[in-house]
Order: sequence, then C-alpha cells, then structure tokens
Amino acid sequence: MTSLSQEKFASLHGRLMTILSADSSDDGVNSEVLSESFGEEYPLLVDVINSLLVDNRLQLSKGENDTMWYKLVQEEKAKKLMGLTPEQMMIYQVIEKAGNKGIWTRDIKTATNVNQNTMTKTLKSLEGRHLVKTAKSVTSKSKKLYMLYELTPAKEITGGPWYTDQEFDYEFVKHLSSYVLSYVKEQETPPLKDIAAAIKVSGISKIDLSMEEVKLIVSTLVYDGLLEEVRGAASRFNRDAGDGPVYKMAPAVEVVNAFTEVPCGTCKVMKHCSEDGVVSPKTCVYLAEWLNLPNSDELF
Repeated sequence: MTSLSQEKFASLHGRLMTILSADSSDDGVNSEVLSESFGEEYPLLVDVINSLLVDNRLQLSKGENDTMWYKLVQEEKAKKLMGLTPEQMMIYQVIEKAGNKGIWTRDIKTATNVNQNTMTKTLKSLEGRHLVKTAKSVTSKSKKLYMLYELTPAKEITGGPWYTDQEFDYEFVKHLSSYVLSYVKEQETPPLKDIAAAIKVSGISKIDLSMEEVKLIVSTLVYDGLLEEVRGAASRFNRDAGDGPVYKMAPAVEVVNAFTEVPCGTCKVMKHCSEDGVVSPKTCVYLAEWLNLPNSDELF
C-alpha cells in the first residue's frame, strides 16, 4: 500500500494527526501549513493522506487559488460514514457545509456537478442510513431542504415558536400577547427580563422563548399602541431595570367621530346653511361656541 517503511509511515501519520487534531477551525488546515510543518517530507504525506481518506478520517476541500484544505473527521463520525462512495461522500459534505439552514437539491447539484439520477439515489441512500434528513421552509413549502440528520433546523426554516406544523400560530401569539398585557398592567413598569421570566413560569409556551423572541412580542405591542417603552428615566419606575427600558400600559386613546363632533354634523338645518343665507356659518352661535370664541363675529 505504501512505499514508506512502517516506522516512517507511523511517524508521519502521528505528526499529521497531531496537527489536524489541534485545529479547531471550520475549514481545517491548508496545504501551505502542512508544507511548512513537514518541509522536505511534505511529498511523503501522500500515502498517509490516502490512508486517512480510505478510513474516512479526512475531509478535503478546495479553497482560493486551488489551495487544498484538510479537516480531521472524528472517529465516531468516520464509522458512520464507512462504506460511502466518493459521490456519496461529496454530497454528504456539501449538505454538512450548509449547516442547520439546509440546502436545496438544485444547489447540491450545482455544487457537486453530479447528474440527477445519481444525486437522487445518493440522497435516498443517505436518508436511509440516517445521515441526512429533509426539512421544509415556512417561506417556501414546496422546497425540500437537506441537512445532517442530527441537526435541529434553524429558526429561519421552522419559523421559530410562532409556527406550528409550518403554519403561523395566531392563537398562540394572541394568547401570549394577552398575557404580556395583563402582566404589565399588574406590575405597572416591568423591565423586559421580568416579562420573560414571567412567561417562562406561566407555562404558556411549550418551549423556552429567548429574550429576543420576548422582545419581538413586546415591541409588537408597542407598535400597536398598547404598551409604551420608557427609556432613560427607567430607574424612577423600577430600580431592577438597570440601564434597559421598562414597559407600561399606553393610555387609552379616545375614539372620536369627527363628523358628529362638529356642530354641523348634527345640525337640523344644515341643508339650509349657506355662506350668504339666513342660516350661515358666519352667524352660527354653535360653531362659535365649539371653537371657544366669544361670539360668531370672530368666525370670519
């Protein structure tokens, strides 16, 4: 298998594994680093690298200027990938790189240049081995996305806590908003952290909401004119607020019908009113009173 002596092979293998194991980056170690580390012995790494590839312990990728990158695959993961063909491994790595946001089949095909028939069979095989799984995005339900089997889809894909079975959960958002309003009304001026803590204790949400998610609900209530955000002088209202804002109920807005508020809207002789008529805005005592003027002479 190798032209190197067993002793030499073991030495190079050990040194390479030490370098790769020490790397914690996403890309791995590039060929330039290995060349500097091994010097004249760098060309001898071919047999060692091939051996690691056969055992699925090494992941290769090509960067800028065709620089090769080497990423060590953990032993447990290597066992899972045992027996994959080069095409299957390539597709697996493309899906892995996409992370928990997943990747569309068309993008997999573009990245790997594998024909449709091979890609379809490969994806089915990877799914069957529980190496990858499919997910659908709430923004595009017709798109089938692939990601590693053990990953939890990103909130951009699932819609986060606001979606159930890929449908916006209006009832949950309505119930949660109502609870926040009740809590703020009861506590008068709570900071965001207190609102978040109260939601968690209440059990309204089946999953723990992040501070950003609670902030989104509260901000929506502020935009709807139901809550007010108080900044700067927050310590006057709640000493536990720190530097952050506190929230309080917004004053009720009186709904006014402009037509009926103006005397003209309920005037029984309005149809007889004209600029130069007997009934005229110039001589209307009701209009003067409504405008808080001493008499109608000041109207015009």
